[in-house]
Amino acid sequence: MSKANKAAFEHILSHYRGNKQSLVGEIKILIDNDSVIDNARLVNIAKYCGALDCLYWQALGNDLTNLAKGIRRTLTKAHAFHGIEGL
Repeated sequence: MSKANKAAFEHILSHYRGNKQSLVGEIKILIDNDSVIDNARLVNIAKYCGALDCLYWQALGNDLTNLAKGIRRTLTKAHAFHGIEGL
C-alpha cells in the first residue's frame, strides 16, 4: 500500500468509525423511544447513511475494496435489521 493509499485508508476509516457510531446512537434512541417517529432523528439517520454511502464510493475509488465491503455491510445491516429501508 502506497503512502497516499495508506493516508486515504486512515482518513476514510476514521470517518467511517465516527459516522457508524453516530448512526448506531441515533438508531438506539429511535428504538428506545418505541419507534416514535421524530423527524429530527430520521434526518440524522439519513445523514449518517448518506455519509457512509459516500465513504463507500470513496473507498472503492481509492481501491480499498475490503474497507468498502465493510462499509456496505454496515449499511445493509442497518437497513435490514433496523427497518430503515427507505433511507
